[in-house]
Amino acid sequence: MDYQLSISLQDPEKITQLRRRLSSLIAFLREIGIYCWYDEDILKDRHLFLWQTVNQGKKTHNEIRSELSQLIAEFICDIEEPEMIRELIHQNFQFHSPEMKKIEQYVSRMISKKQQNPKQNQVYYKEQLAKQITCFLKERNRLAIDGFTRFRLGWRRKELLTCIKEAIEEYLLDREYKEFIQLLKYFVSVQTSKIDFVHVIHKGKKSFQLLKEDGSPLKLREVDGVLQEVVEQTSSYEDFIVSTLLTIAPERMILHTKHPKENVIRTLLQIFEGRIVICRGCSECGISFNFPGDA
Repeated sequence: MDYQLSISLQDPEKITQLRRRLSSLIAFLREIGIYCWYDEDILKDRHLFLWQTVNQGKKTHNEIRSELSQLIAEFICDIEEPEMIRELIHQNFQFHSPEMKKIEQYVSRMISKKQQNPKQNQVYYKEQLAKQITCFLKERNRLAIDGFTRFRLGWRRKELLTCIKEAIEEYLLDREYKEFIQLLKYFVSVQTSKIDFVHVIHKGKKSFQLLKEDGSPLKLREVDGVLQEVVEQTSSYEDFIVSTLLTIAPERMILHTKHPKENVIRTLLQIFEGRIVICRGCSECGISFNFPGDA
């Protein structure tokens, strides 16, 4: 026996995954002239994979050890690490089950975002992990994969915990934003409309203009006994345009923009869903984009 790899009997799917990967590696090695195989056994609560190779010299064994280390590193990344993430979230944060899956998705996106850093991407991580496993297998030929993940990868757990904290912060901000949008949508639904129709001209760079249906500038006069400010033709405040539209609550709006992906545009579309449509300068509206300051 060259190496003994083991994993807990508690998760049959992990055993199946590891068996499949080992079988694929054996097929690959045989194609390049290296003959090896594995036997399986059970010892107490452990499933054992007993790897053996026909003696073909030190160079061949080094190559096999390297290939096995790569395989184990990929297994840990693909199979063990998601479980590690779930455990870290459960141990350090209080979330109900329905939220856990959402948070795991945020963590996954955060990890992908961090992979833009050459020293944090998955390829680099797998390489470093494979080197650590190779060093381990040089000293001993028995490796409990789940135990190695739990007790030898403290550095990776710290990295993941940092990533989880950032992901949860982003998740909570998004949740608060969605709750706020829902509150504003409710406010719009119960608000009495003070105007039937308005053109919302978005010039880019937070600049807006409100026009009546005939294309003339819209000015707010006294509404419900409260004197409203005049909506300037080049307002630069996103919150001002949102609060103004919430105040007048038009029945219908056409939003003219060349920048539909800006945050303020997405916010308006969510708040006034069902009342607002986007026009990117079509002639049917009678509103030209050739206005001063067009971005």
